[in-house]
Amino acid sequence: MALSFQSQANNLVVGTPTISGSTVTFTIKWDNSWYVTTGPSNWDAVWIFVKRQSCVSGAISPWLHAQLSPTGQSVTGSILQVDTVSDNAGVFIRRSASGIGNITQETITLTLASPVGGDNIGVFGMEMVNVPEGQFYIGDGGYNSYQVFGDATNQPVQITAATTSLTKAQYGNQQQLGSSVTLPSTYPFGYSRFYCMKYEITCAQYVAFLNSLSYEQQLRKQQDMNFNTTPPTSPAGTAFMNSWNYRIEIKTPGVSTTTLTPAVYACEANNNGVYDEDCDGLGLPVSLRQEHWLSYLEWAALRPMSEFEYEKACRGPLAPVRGEYSWGTTDIFQMQFTNANWGCSTDIQTVFALGLCNCWTGRMYRAGSSASSNTDRVHAGATYYGIADMTGGTYERSVGGWNYDYSTFTTANGDGNINADGTCGNTIWNNMQYWNRGGSVQNPNSAQVSSRNYGNDASYGQGQAGRGVRSY
Repeated sequence: MALSFQSQANNLVVGTPTISGSTVTFTIKWDNSWYVTTGPSNWDAVWIFVKRQSCVSGAISPWLHAQLSPTGQSVTGSILQVDTVSDNAGVFIRRSASGIGNITQETITLTLASPVGGDNIGVFGMEMVNVPEGQFYIGDGGYNSYQVFGDATNQPVQITAATTSLTKAQYGNQQQLGSSVTLPSTYPFGYSRFYCMKYEITCAQYVAFLNSLSYEQQLRKQQDMNFNTTPPTSPAGTAFMNSWNYRIEIKTPGVSTTTLTPAVYACEANNNGVYDEDCDGLGLPVSLRQEHWLSYLEWAALRPMSEFEYEKACRGPLAPVRGEYSWGTTDIFQMQFTNANWGCSTDIQTVFALGLCNCWTGRMYRAGSSASSNTDRVHAGATYYGIADMTGGTYERSVGGWNYDYSTFTTANGDGNINADGTCGNTIWNNMQYWNRGGSVQNPNSAQVSSRNYGNDASYGQGQAGRGVRSY
């Protein structure tokens, strides 16, 4: 069996793969791709990874991360190229030369490290944005109403190639909002290049994750939810998540009698009894408990970002603007949509304003919905590098804390496999503290790029989740 899963945020479509020996071949297309050599001098890409499930008669095997061969990855045509990564956990698909526009359809062939045999294969994709190597500033000189990065005099600090360690006094400012010990050279200060998810984790992406889990892993996810402890064997239509106008339900109940068979989950935002339709909120950002967010990032072979990386992803190399949001100005305006197509891929903004976001709206809107082919950065609510919704949507969890030792956090990516009980197996990530950056659907607190007003409470509430990054 060969499956494909899409992100639904910017019409990313990964075609159903065909299998031959060790190779997996599929088509790919997505909208609004770019590679620019001026300004941000960066590109977007699609992170592709493969899961495989052993087919054993009378048993349900878990989906495991499939290692790729170091060689044998290719793409047809001359528009795209395949970039491999050192751990062979996946590949980045991106433009091979400068250009802007839709990728209509190209064919990708990946070679696995071992033959497929009778295994089931799943191909997953998510849109990413390249944040290039370079210097940038943390902090914007703000004070009083929001607590920020800054030196002893509350001034912004520039991160350069020479930044190999930082003490709390050098970046934590008077409020002591920094690591209790010196941050070493292994810490992600943000100068080095990395990829960042273009959008926050969406309902469609999280459903694909849930549907790759074993019964025991799904059961742990259900038990972790504050508002829903029903097991995967619950009847079809039982809500797994129902918040901020999105809804994830059990589509096919699991089995826990003679065998353990996982449930099948689906999106059902419009509540019409038909699952995973275009208007079922597939592209709506999803709010996740900290444990769920971390296990998703490990499963996708990504990692959490540091608060340094959050500010670089927003501001780029530009000088800070005091009180700025992720689009580089202090303008901010509430999103508004027609109710007829809210949550659909065809949703239409009814306002055209500077700094559109869904802070304090009380409902999620489709990831990246402020952007179009005609919008500039401020109208699209995008960062310097073209990353969407870093202000608004869900809070962006990023490593950091109040007088806490987070010096052991590094640029190491997840390996693609979570624990048998569904939890994140990365002890370092589990032991970190996280800031909620960028404001959320419920609360504009901490919405400014440099704000550190709101600490993470590890729950699913308050619109918390965010996205992941990947070092390469």
